[in-house]
Amino acid sequence: MSGTSSLAAATTPAVSTSASATLASAVSTTLANAVSTPPTAAVLPNSSQDPQPAPGTNAGAIAGAAVGCLMVGLLLGFAIAFFWFRRKAQLHRDSERPIEERKASSAVARAPAEGTLQLGKFLLESNPNTEIASELRSLDTLIQQHVENNYHLGPVQTDPRALAVSLMQLGIGNGGGLAAETIAQLALEPTSRHVALRHVISQALFTSIDVSARSELSMLPAPLAAFLRSIPQWESGERNTKVSSLALNQWRTLSAFLLHPARSQRTPLPISKAAVAPQAAALAHALHTFLGYFVRGNKESNSQQQGHLEAVIVETTKFGYVLLSQPSEWRFVHAPSPNQQSQQTGALFAVVCPGLVKVAGKDGTPYPMPQEVVAPSTVPI
Repeated sequence: MSGTSSLAAATTPAVSTSASATLASAVSTTLANAVSTPPTAAVLPNSSQDPQPAPGTNAGAIAGAAVGCLMVGLLLGFAIAFFWFRRKAQLHRDSERPIEERKASSAVARAPAEGTLQLGKFLLESNPNTEIASELRSLDTLIQQHVENNYHLGPVQTDPRALAVSLMQLGIGNGGGLAAETIAQLALEPTSRHVALRHVISQALFTSIDVSARSELSMLPAPLAAFLRSIPQWESGERNTKVSSLALNQWRTLSAFLLHPARSQRTPLPISKAAVAPQAAALAHALHTFLGYFVRGNKESNSQQQGHLEAVIVETTKFGYVLLSQPSEWRFVHAPSPNQQSQQTGALFAVVCPGLVKVAGKDGTPYPMPQEVVAPSTVPI
């Protein structure tokens, strides 16, 4: 029995089946030897002593012991095989663990992007297009009332070229479909003066609140205006203009969010009267270099025109702050739309209030084509 235990202890998992077979062979050999070799009987002097056990009794005990050893060996072999296969499976699982860890690392790497999307829960929701269009039309009416109430229709004795120079200094005439000389001529004519003045005021005011214009007379928050002017212009042949536009759009919305004094309200960025007042005065002063020719010469008229113009500028700035805070990207159109031009072929139009198009969605992705929300307000001349 001790020999069998030593044999089982020396057996390794890799040869468990072989060990069982060897054990069975050894037990069979021992059994055969025990049966074939009779036990040696002791020679006693007294013939009346009890007889010795029969040889068959010893053979049966040995056979039973051999079968028991065989069973123990088989069970031991099965146990060794079980633990060996279990260990092999564990090693296999350990070898697969690095792949799972790489997947987990990849998921962690994506976490910041998912966290960025959650920021949208705290940003301003997009205003309805109808609401924005209504505000723009109200500003159109306000500018029209300002022009009709503050500028006369009498003769003006001045050189049209001087008027054109003052317009170009304001950035008027470089776009919008009308040259500076043409606008100056229209302003000198009483019948078209108010149309020309509305064109000049609207283009100056809406350019001042346009993020893409980067105006020197910007009415946007001073930190934003300064940063916009510091950004290099698009490179010629730049291939990633969409990426740059997307970055600028995200910067705009996040800047409006961070500048908000009460960010939890999720409202458009409010204007600061203390900051806007000097900006409005500077823009009104710049416009006066052109508009001053058409204001009545008395002090009261000048004061009324100046105060009302600054009030119109402030109202326009409020609208600019609303667009600045929108997750979508908007752009003003200072030229007649193709549909308007096709209706009267050869006619000349003055844009008295710009149109408004949406060029990117809520996530900042540019549209394939701008979506017109408000058509430019034009007057044939």
